This record gives sequence, structure tokens and C-alpha cells, in this order.
Amino acid sequence: MYQFSNRECFNGRYLIPVNQFNQHHHWPPSHIKYDCSELAEHQIRRSRGNFYPTYIWECPSCKSKYQLIRGTRQFERLS
Repeated sequence: MYQFSNRECFNGRYLIPVNQFNQHHHWPPSHIKYDCSELAEHQIRRSRGNFYPTYIWECPSCKSKYQLIRGTRQFERLS
């Protein structure tokens, strides 16, 4: 079976599941599912009125972080 990513990915306000068929419209995802079954939000850095993606997702309950490995669809745990 084809594995799209090592995390379940969702995008947008309505949490649309991201897979290999719609990744062109929904990548990088706005939310990923953690091991604790919580959805982590994509962190965005703001500087001088502009928004910059950090490619880091943080879980609100367990405070652990995942980072997207550039050029892939895989996530690695930071803390």
C-alpha cells in the first residue's frame, strides 16, 4: 500500500484530508495528527506585517513539535 506521509495531514478551516491526489492544492498542510490523537496547528512567524511559514507544527496539549523535512512529505519530531 502506498504511504503518502508518516502523519495524517489536514488543510483549511474544514480540515480536508490531504492525500496524493489533492496535495498540489493543499500542501503544506495546516494541521497534522499527533500520536496523542490531537491536531497540531502550523506555526507561522510574523515579521514587519508579513507572514512566513516555519514548517513547524506544535501540539496544544502535549507541547511536542514536529518539523517537515524539506523536499519530502515526512515529519520529524523536534521535542
